[in-house]
Amino acid sequence: MRLACLYALLDGGTEIKAMHLRAALAVWDYCEASARFIFGDSLGDSIADTVLLALRNSQEGLTRTEISQLFQGNRDREQIGRALGSLLEYGLVRMVPEETGGQKAERWFVSEEGGTKKTN
Repeated sequence: MRLACLYALLDGGTEIKAMHLRAALAVWDYCEASARFIFGDSLGDSIADTVLLALRNSQEGLTRTEISQLFQGNRDREQIGRALGSLLEYGLVRMVPEETGGQKAERWFVSEEGGTKKTN
């Protein structure tokens, strides 16, 4: 909205119009694409980055228990949950509920868009 407001002011207008919103969104998209180009796949969250790498290297996906084991118990459930939430929000992973006969389980996979690059 701030960018759109600036564009409206630069146009000499007194109200924000759809064209100003589209222009602001285009600038934001450009900035996001530039950051992705510069920083690659890194999300800047070491937990999320570790989980994403492990999922990319696992064809059968990982359960939450297996993801937790990646950190040898040094990350709590909330930290891992936040990382998985970020990955899900960016469309890099997907979760499939699994029937175990008891507690509900989740198996996590790299999404189609997020699985193209395997790294070490």
